[in-house]
Amino acid sequence: MDKSVLIVDDQKGIRFLLEEVIRSEGYRVSSCQDGQSAIKSIENQPPDLLIIDYRLPMMNGGKVIAHLEAQGYQIPTIVMSGLVDEIKPKIEGFNSVKGYFSKPFNILEAKNQVNQLLQD
Repeated sequence: MDKSVLIVDDQKGIRFLLEEVIRSEGYRVSSCQDGQSAIKSIENQPPDLLIIDYRLPMMNGGKVIAHLEAQGYQIPTIVMSGLVDEIKPKIEGFNSVKGYFSKPFNILEAKNQVNQLLQD
């Protein structure tokens, strides 16, 4: 399997946990701690899946997704948030958003969602 996943979260523990879980499924994984780093990483090497926290320093996940879509990127995206119901209206217009992780997330559900999106 040669699919890649980019994880963007300002919390190191969440990045590390997701990296381990997704890597154990056989995917290549990289991570960033903020939206600006994520954009640079994607411009350099777009992943097959983006998992991004909504609340990020300097540039929130919604702004990152808007920027990427404006640049023509259509990367399947999972948005993470502790307040999923509050953020859904803010990002429901983005074509690339395919799912959500509610923090704290269930590891098995996260694995299933990642596998489903990367196998489509």
